[in-house]
Amino acid sequence: MSLRGMFKSWTIAGLVLVVLALIWQFAIFPMVSKLPSDLTEETNFEGTYEVMNPTTQMLEEIPVKVTRYYEATGIEDGVLILQQTVTTTHALAGVELPQFGLEETLGVDRSTREYVSGYGDMDRSGQFSFPSDLKHESYQLWNPTAMTDLEAKFVAEEEFHDLTVYDFQVNEEDIDLGNYPGTSFPQTLDTTINMKAEPVSGTTVFSQSVTTIKVTYAPGMTVPVYISDIHFTDDTIDELVDTASNARTMIVWATVYGFWIVIGLGVALILVGVVVSIRARE
Repeated sequence: MSLRGMFKSWTIAGLVLVVLALIWQFAIFPMVSKLPSDLTEETNFEGTYEVMNPTTQMLEEIPVKVTRYYEATGIEDGVLILQQTVTTTHALAGVELPQFGLEETLGVDRSTREYVSGYGDMDRSGQFSFPSDLKHESYQLWNPTAMTDLEAKFVAEEEFHDLTVYDFQVNEEDIDLGNYPGTSFPQTLDTTINMKAEPVSGTTVFSQSVTTIKVTYAPGMTVPVYISDIHFTDDTIDELVDTASNARTMIVWATVYGFWIVIGLGVALILVGVVVSIRARE
């Protein structure tokens, strides 16, 4: 092959690599990084519920295990439709407690992980989960008990199970829940939620929440009727840390290391082609 032919070959190869890297970074990867159309996920919690006994007018503590399960059922107009099932069992007796169960249909944007109005069984706002590429800022997360999105404030960056995570906290008081069922007494919600999320993938690896529902029977007479104190189980934390670590590695290699390696190789080939061309003219 002549030097002129080598110049063309090296230059074309370099340009192809640069173009492919750009197409991957800005067109293909954003598509493959979306929430999968066959998404399934199970998250397990444990803790206690304290519930008002109407006979004794005292809170009774129930040790509980809670399983939250998501399953994608389809895509509508690019919106991921998820079926969510929450199952609660008595931690000691192993008996299901259907009064604390929940079934919902959710509509979620696959890229931003935000709820999309007009999809699912009701309109929701804010995030279904943290997005990827987290910043040191607040995010609005939907809360099914409050029936609105609540502000998750960035608190700190730390190491958790050998993983860099961002800490977020929701801290809200006296959220109006309407009247206590069957009465004219107003009820309000207090909630504190602590979460840790891996910032590159957005995967939440730790969650602990305390939720209190209070009823005001008279001015100055507000009584808690329900207190939930639950957190991820150790097994769930271990699984989510592994998931977050693997996702982070994949994303970093796909969008940073791999991208710049291919770009660098492409530019090097172009430079080789230029050098070969210059020599061919001498």
